[in-house]
Amino acid sequence: MSETAPAETPLDELVDAVADRTDEDPESVRRWLDPFTDDERVTPAAIEATVTDVSQVLATAETRVDLATRAYESASDAAADAPDLDVVAVRRRGFEDRIADLRADVETLGEELGAATADLDSPVEVYRAAVDLHEITTDANRIVRVAHDLETDLEAFEAWLGSANRRHDALLDDVDAAEESAASVAETVEAIRAADDPDPERRFDATVQTRVLDLAVADLRAEAADLRTWADREGLSFPDDVEERIDAVEDEAASAETLGDDPNWDDRFDRRLETLERELSAVDPPVAWSRVDEAIAEARSAFSTDDPDGDGDPGEETVDR
Repeated sequence: MSETAPAETPLDELVDAVADRTDEDPESVRRWLDPFTDDERVTPAAIEATVTDVSQVLATAETRVDLATRAYESASDAAADAPDLDVVAVRRRGFEDRIADLRADVETLGEELGAATADLDSPVEVYRAAVDLHEITTDANRIVRVAHDLETDLEAFEAWLGSANRRHDALLDDVDAAEESAASVAETVEAIRAADDPDPERRFDATVQTRVLDLAVADLRAEAADLRTWADREGLSFPDDVEERIDAVEDEAASAETLGDDPNWDDRFDRRLETLERELSAVDPPVAWSRVDEAIAEARSAFSTDDPDGDGDPGEETVDR
């Protein structure tokens, strides 16, 4: 708590002072200050209690990240005993990055919590502290959820490392998903080509999907090759028709590859597509899909801006294989 904590103040008085100095809506200010309020007065005790509550939420986030870190260490030990294959290394590095991000987020929130109530010598500072503490709580709760999901993913990764059946089933699930995506793209392309005046955004979206599907095919080939090598080293069987199914996905996706060459193609999207293709060409299988999702979101932001040539802000949409 700040050594300059404000004296007990009527809530209405503090709301009016903040509204006058910030032009914020008084009712909004009142809602933000509610955690600092006891019997219609903002009090040092209520502020202290709020800081304590936020500290406990942040401590929970730290604990969840510690548990995820232990799960990562366990999975890393298991990965060290697995064959030296890219299909293992890429997954492990992805988890390492996620853990590092969470630990950095927790450290940042700790610093923000310390700064939130460092200076409460004016009504506006009290109000800003209330807003900051709410945002810290929101971020800490997000970290709790993300760390829990990460721990679950790490446990699944460790189980994947220890079971050929799990690895092969996961690969077959990915092939199933790629087949569904290829069929969907083919259907969309057929509809676009049959239309008298096809929607340019729909055409662009379908073109993006075909580029991503090409990368998914390359990724599936690399993963299948590594998993077959792994199975061979352990003297285990491998699904017979995986490569043939991947070939079929590639053939179906190829039918849409010349979509951008159609005379009705809207060339305003060319720069977006060229940028995406450059970024995708720099990605080698096995693919870290989070990076690809960011590139796709940037390309698709053409849909939410008035600048399809690529100078607008990126959109929010991502695509997962």
